[in-house]
Amino acid sequence: MSGRIGFVILHYNAIRETIDCVNSILNNIDTDNYFIIIVDNKSPNCTGETLKEKYNRSEKIKVILNEENLGFACGNNVGYQYAVQELECSFICILNNDTLVIQNDFFAVINEEYKRSHFGVMGPMIVLKDGKINRLYYTLPDVEFFKREKEIMRKEYYIAKRHLRIVNFLFNIAKSIFYKMFRLKECSRFDAYFTSKALNSRHEDVVLHGCCLVFSPVYIESYQEAFNPKTFLYKEEELLYLRCKNRGLKTIYNPDLFIKHLEDASTNSILENSRVKRIRWAKNQIDSLNVVIEEMKNGKN
Repeated sequence: MSGRIGFVILHYNAIRETIDCVNSILNNIDTDNYFIIIVDNKSPNCTGETLKEKYNRSEKIKVILNEENLGFACGNNVGYQYAVQELECSFICILNNDTLVIQNDFFAVINEEYKRSHFGVMGPMIVLKDGKINRLYYTLPDVEFFKREKEIMRKEYYIAKRHLRIVNFLFNIAKSIFYKMFRLKECSRFDAYFTSKALNSRHEDVVLHGCCLVFSPVYIESYQEAFNPKTFLYKEEELLYLRCKNRGLKTIYNPDLFIKHLEDASTNSILENSRVKRIRWAKNQIDSLNVVIEEMKNGKN
């Protein structure tokens, strides 16, 4: 099919990572029909203005300055809508600013997969900074799982708000010592929904990682925004999966497409003490879990 591909990069504070991400596209993209949209999410260190000045004369790069921090979903939606409405992109690739394009047939792989499957959203193999491959989120938990997850997050929020973090910290140390003494394996409640196997194989109907997502013409025709706009941060992948599932759009994991992920540069750039970060994290998790539960109950996206 070919056509134009638009890359959307959401920027917040971490300017070195954003520039590296842009350069990785410029150095490796295998088409001249591309455009890069950087969306600054009201970075408090004013690096959005720095990027706008840096790329002011570029014909391939547009910098959009949001008037407020809209969060992950709505911030990326700004770039997505610009790519659709102003640039008429056939494909839109939303990339975290701490990712790198590391192959020279990126667009060719996307086109080949679209010819094969007419996917709604496609995700790549994700190479982490230690060289390992990110696990695959191969099945979505049921609504009862997310209800339990919300109760756990509510406890985390309470602990952080009430300055009980030290109590929780000591409990976790004791638990860790206990597990080591008896040689027990600590398991995450999410482990049943992730796999480290068959990462070199193509998979359909999986939950895709939000650090790199390719939206196709059939998705663009279906939705005016990339992500459900009800969340500020977290659970975007689950909500995107529900959207595609309810609209009959395919989600494809294709390891022939691959990127490098340096992980959480923007989140780590926020200068807050650990307690404030914990409160913010738990609050955003609770809010997003409420949206997931509502959407799963309603079955409409």
